[in-house]
Amino acid sequence: MPTGFMKALVENNPSLRISSVNGDSIEGLKRSTASGHIRDVRLKYLPRITPDQISDYDNCENDFGFQYSETELRTPLFSKAGFQLEWGFVERYKEEASRLVSLGSTPDVVVLNEMVEQIMHTVNGLVANMDGKLLSSVVWGINASTGLNTAKTININKDGSVFDLSDGVTEILHDASVNEIIGSPIIVGSGLMNKYEIAKAATGVNGGGLNRSLQSGYDWYYDRPSEFVWGTDHVGVFAKGTVGLVDIDRYIAWKTGRHGTSEFAQITLPIETTDGTPQTMTFNLQIRELDCPAEAFDGYETRSMGRGYQILISKNFGLFQAPIDQYSATDQLAGNNGALLYNVTNDCDSCTTPPIPPIV
Repeated sequence: MPTGFMKALVENNPSLRISSVNGDSIEGLKRSTASGHIRDVRLKYLPRITPDQISDYDNCENDFGFQYSETELRTPLFSKAGFQLEWGFVERYKEEASRLVSLGSTPDVVVLNEMVEQIMHTVNGLVANMDGKLLSSVVWGINASTGLNTAKTININKDGSVFDLSDGVTEILHDASVNEIIGSPIIVGSGLMNKYEIAKAATGVNGGGLNRSLQSGYDWYYDRPSEFVWGTDHVGVFAKGTVGLVDIDRYIAWKTGRHGTSEFAQITLPIETTDGTPQTMTFNLQIRELDCPAEAFDGYETRSMGRGYQILISKNFGLFQAPIDQYSATDQLAGNNGALLYNVTNDCDSCTTPPIPPIV
C-alpha cells in the first residue's frame, strides 16, 4: 500500500540543529539519545518582526520586546506488529526455510531465513498503520490566500484551449508564494491529483499554450489512504522544514543484545518501494525464544502453539509541525504553519453547451 505521506516526512525531515540535550547526543527529530535514554525535547522560537512594529521616528524608545515561545517534540503514537514462528511451521518446508542468515540489524542477529521472509511480509501493514495515524495527526494552518484553514477548491480545467492562470496547479504554486513557502512544496494525496500526474506525462502544448507535461516546481507523493482521512480528492501542501517525523530508537546502546530469553535490536526496514526508490527507517525489534508449547493467538484463533519464536516489531513516533503561533497576530501569515489543504476538481470552467440545431 503506497504510504506517500510517511515517505515524504522521512525524506524531508527538517534539520532543527538539535545537537544535544543536556549533553546527550541526539540526531535528527528523535527523543532517544545515542546512549539509549529518552529525553523531553523542547524547541524555542521567536515570531518574526512585522513592518508595523518598525518606527518612523528617530528616538530612544523600544518598539518591541523579545519573548520566546516553546514547542515540544512529541511521540504519542505507537504501532506494533507481533507474530509467532513455530518450529513445526518451518519443518514443513524445504531446508531453505531453516537456513541461518543475517538479519542486518544493529546489533546483528542471526535467524532462520523463514523469519526474515515473515518480517518483510509484515512491513507493509506496519507502515500503513503508521501512515494512517500520521495522516490523522495533521493540523491545517491558515492559507494566506483565503484567510481560512479549510480546504480551498482548485479546479484543473477540462478545457485545454484556455490559458487559465487562476486555477489548477498554477494556483497552488502561486499560493505557495503567497504563503512564503521556500523551495518546492510537498504535495501529498490521491484521487484527481494523482490522475493529473499520470495524464501529465502524455500531455503536450494545449490550445492555450500551456504544456502541462513540463509543469513542475513541487514534489508529489501518492498516498491513497489520504482520501479517507482528509477527504475525497483532497491534497495536502506542505512547506519543507515545517513538517517531519519524530521517533524513538528504543533498543539501542545498553538495551541491545541478549536479555533473558530475548534478543533486542534496531532493524532497518523499507517504508515504500512502489516507485523504485525505497526509503528506509529503523524499528524496534524483539525476538523471544518460546521453549514450551503454550496457548496463543495465531491471527485467526487461540490455540496450542508449539516451540519457536515470537517476533515483535514496534515504533514510538509522532508528527512534528511548525507551531500555529509562529507568526504574530498582525503578521500577514498569522495562523500559518506551512500545512495547507486543497480540494481538487476537474470541471469545465469555460465550456458552453453547443446549441441544439432546429428540427427541419
